[in-house]
Amino acid sequence: MTIDKLLREGKLHQFKATHDEIEKPLEIPERDLSVAEKIFEENLDWSFSITYNAILQACRAYMFFSGYHPATSEMHKTVFEFMEVMTEEPHKEMIAYFDRARRKRHKTLYNEVGLVSREEVLELLKQARTFITEMGKRLRT
Repeated sequence: MTIDKLLREGKLHQFKATHDEIEKPLEIPERDLSVAEKIFEENLDWSFSITYNAILQACRAYMFFSGYHPATSEMHKTVFEFMEVMTEEPHKEMIAYFDRARRKRHKTLYNEVGLVSREEVLELLKQARTFITEMGKRLRT
């Protein structure tokens, strides 16, 4: 997959983001992580889903910063295809992990209650915190 292919397929559009259009999505991950941590003991499924959303929003901010916007169709999938292309080699495994979380979140949200374990949510929260901190530093410099 390449950026050109994503553009040709209509999954991605070029986009000149304003400072606010990059900054505002960076506020969402912090809010979402805080909520996910608060409800962790009450509901693992929702904690997992909210943590995933925090990651998604950080990725969207990076897309905007890079000059792209996902199409509305298959937006979540496109975001991670974009990140796979744009991410340097040492971090590609983390993006693949987040994409697996995307698929599990979909099942949890629409098909099956209790699909995620406590350990999975804790690991996703840990990885999300690291990723979101890194994205914030990268995009705010």
